[in-house]
Amino acid sequence: MIKKFKFFLASNVDKEEKWLIEMSSKGFHFKKYKAFMYYFEEDKNKSYIYQTDFNEPTDDYFQLYEDAGWEYVDSAVVRFHYFRTDANNTKVKKIYSDSESIKETYQRMLKFYLLFFFVLLTSQVWLFTTWRGDALQIIVLSIVGAVILLYVYLFISLKRKINFYTRKL
Repeated sequence: MIKKFKFFLASNVDKEEKWLIEMSSKGFHFKKYKAFMYYFEEDKNKSYIYQTDFNEPTDDYFQLYEDAGWEYVDSAVVRFHYFRTDANNTKVKKIYSDSESIKETYQRMLKFYLLFFFVLLTSQVWLFTTWRGDALQIIVLSIVGAVILLYVYLFISLKRKINFYTRKL
């Protein structure tokens, strides 16, 4: 099993898919994701196309993908699901690939991450109510500040994608 560290924001699922497809064309096939670490199995005789989706996991949802010719690979952060199909299978089409569905996916992501952001902010109230300015608090504040900036960038990216797909409708 081969491990690769790679960081993608939720708003860059298209880039993540392209990277997984590129890795597969080189003989490295995605098997598992855990904390920014992608795990691959090597087989130069196969090549896959990947689709990442963000949705509530239900039996019907996974069955829809299976019926359409997609194999389930793994899930991350509860709602990111990875599917693949043989690269030579030209009959299999991407699911939820129309503009309306893509827009709705980005809207679900925005709501999901806004909840995480709110929890992050409220969990840091202790930092300000107990502020003494010691080194540990400054380090924690720096890390929290960087994460907040990352979230803001994510929200802006998601909002731009939502607006883009809204104009396409």
